[in-house]
Amino acid sequence: MCSRKNSALTLLEVMLAVCVLALVGVSIYRFVESTLTAVRVSTASERERALQTAFFGYLRGQMLALPSARTAAITGEPHRFSNISSDELRWIARPGSGLLTRHATGEWTVTLTTKELEHGEYELGLRRQDVEVKKDPVWLPLFRGVRGFEVRYYDTGRAEWMEKWTDTIGRPTMIRVKLWRDPSPEAYEVVLPIPAKAQTAAGQATTVDWNSVQQSEPATNTSTPSPNNRRLR
Repeated sequence: MCSRKNSALTLLEVMLAVCVLALVGVSIYRFVESTLTAVRVSTASERERALQTAFFGYLRGQMLALPSARTAAITGEPHRFSNISSDELRWIARPGSGLLTRHATGEWTVTLTTKELEHGEYELGLRRQDVEVKKDPVWLPLFRGVRGFEVRYYDTGRAEWMEKWTDTIGRPTMIRVKLWRDPSPEAYEVVLPIPAKAQTAAGQATTVDWNSVQQSEPATNTSTPSPNNRRLR
């Protein structure tokens, strides 16, 4: 009499099938997780790049739009709080993009600087004040996550970068702006041209050939910091 062959799965076969399914599930999970992480990182990078481009584009436009015959159209002083570079860049702006509002009249003093928030966090913003009406300045926040803001002014007469600009008659040829943002330890850097002040005596503005001025796009700073320009850590 022939023995009947058993067609049921053994316990060992069931365990092997479960292990295979578990390995496949883990592989799919890791693939999906890595893909989502890559998408998040890429999205954050694109958002940061767009923010930097918009910010430096705004600042470039404001420097080129400085009043041609205005004294003290641009000034600035260095500051450092809690080991954080917090320089102040001031310029004269009229209603519009300079103030980020059209509901204003006259001339305004705009100060670009940082402000300390809770838990040691800093934000970059604009401090706006009417030149004629002496009221308290209004703070307009731009973005947070700032680890440092530095401005240097190029003095053609001295042929060097100055850490502050207090000359109300003359203007720097260009300014160099550095911005540190979390979580990157490196600084974004850009060099912006400054139009020369008009010669009021002659009634004609002095022109500068900016094609000969090298301008850098927002990029990682790879230069060795000087004692007055230490990289924040």
